[in-house]
Amino acid sequence: MSPGVGSAQLSTHRLADGTVVVDVRGDLDVASTATLRDELTAKVLDMRPPRVVVDLGLVTFLDSSALNALIGVQRYARKVGASLRVVNPSPFVARLLNTLGVAEALGYRPSGD
Repeated sequence: MSPGVGSAQLSTHRLADGTVVVDVRGDLDVASTATLRDELTAKVLDMRPPRVVVDLGLVTFLDSSALNALIGVQRYARKVGASLRVVNPSPFVARLLNTLGVAEALGYRPSGD
């Protein structure tokens, strides 16, 4: 886990197909937004993956600034030929993504769909 993304932590691993998986844990709020955005953007730029998967299963809180950061990094990833999607959001985050209507835009599809 990387230290100090506000109250959140990120860890990264690469799959055999080149996909970069970023596991996020904790609160994603205004205190962690810049670091979240910068670390995800750096992964896209430095690792040049075909896909970035952001696992939000252990995220306990996500505010609008963090949501905007995810959308911004997704747009950047597209510009450099990669895709970014979120998976496995915690129940709180899943409700938020669905309520705000951004689940599909971020590539999240509830299981069973």
